[in-house]
Amino acid sequence: DAGGLHGRKFVISDCDDSGDVTRFRACYRKLIDEAKIFSFITSVTWGTGEVHGDLARDKIPWIGSWGFYTSEWKDPWMFPVHLSTVTEARADATWVRDIVKPKTVGILYLNTPEQQLAKSALHEILDPAKIEVVREIPQEIDTPDESSNVFSMRAANPDHIVHISWPPPMIKFIVDSANQGYWPPMGLSGNHLIGEQVGRLVGEWPKKGMYSITSYKLWGSGDEYQAIMDKYAPQMKKLHHHQTQEGYIGVKVAAEAMKVNGPKLTRDSIIKTLESRKWDFGPGMGQSVLWGPGNHDTMRCEYMMQYNSPDTGSYKVFVPEPRKPHVCDDGK
Repeated sequence: DAGGLHGRKFVISDCDDSGDVTRFRACYRKLIDEAKIFSFITSVTWGTGEVHGDLARDKIPWIGSWGFYTSEWKDPWMFPVHLSTVTEARADATWVRDIVKPKTVGILYLNTPEQQLAKSALHEILDPAKIEVVREIPQEIDTPDESSNVFSMRAANPDHIVHISWPPPMIKFIVDSANQGYWPPMGLSGNHLIGEQVGRLVGEWPKKGMYSITSYKLWGSGDEYQAIMDKYAPQMKKLHHHQTQEGYIGVKVAAEAMKVNGPKLTRDSIIKTLESRKWDFGPGMGQSVLWGPGNHDTMRCEYMMQYNSPDTGSYKVFVPEPRKPHVCDDGK
């Protein structure tokens, strides 16, 4: 609306890899060779975990990557805006240890190398606290049925379930739990479930106690993200989730950094600008990051939300967990 930055318009090119790493490779080359991009902005792709050598070779920064992989936080060419799976695992396990205080837990984890690292991180917190892990169940990225996993978890009978997974198998697990009339007595907690659509998909059953950790405060409270979405994308009302917040933040930070950088914009200069100061994610988001030179891995705190309502589009599907809504991983 303001006419761009220093006389330049933002032109955003995209390529859908459909969650396939081979297609990601093709998209990567298309955006660099054909679209001639200056940098990558934001992402929801499995490719961010294995692109590090390519970014260094091509000298392309990635501003606002989704941070799923710990390696994104270690790459000098990447500037993540969402906490890694391993950090989320440690923060969730700390919350479970200090607030839920179960004697036994079951673990659901996505059957990928990164999520196996996150599972190990859970043990680093739970084992010293003498919280017994009575069942560990791997989930696949796209599982047609989770009923057998529900049956297995029921047989183990944990006080609480921790999941370090992602929405498709977890939604199926929750629905199949409702079909079997099962819910762990001290509830279920984990990551990657913050989204308006979750209410429509899982219904009333998880109100027995379901919690999800996320990097940002929720939309719908007069925050900047919500105001922008209401103005430019009102169709998003029932589609908000933590990755749409991340996409907004990636573009916001990139634009602010380019404005601060000045008209002589190069990839080297934007990296120095991004590493020069703390970047706030916007009013109402409750998050900021400092990517210091030589150490981008500096974001440690996030938010615990409680499932509250199946009313998709109400902005009350999740609410802040009342006992300890702000949780941190101190990295120790």
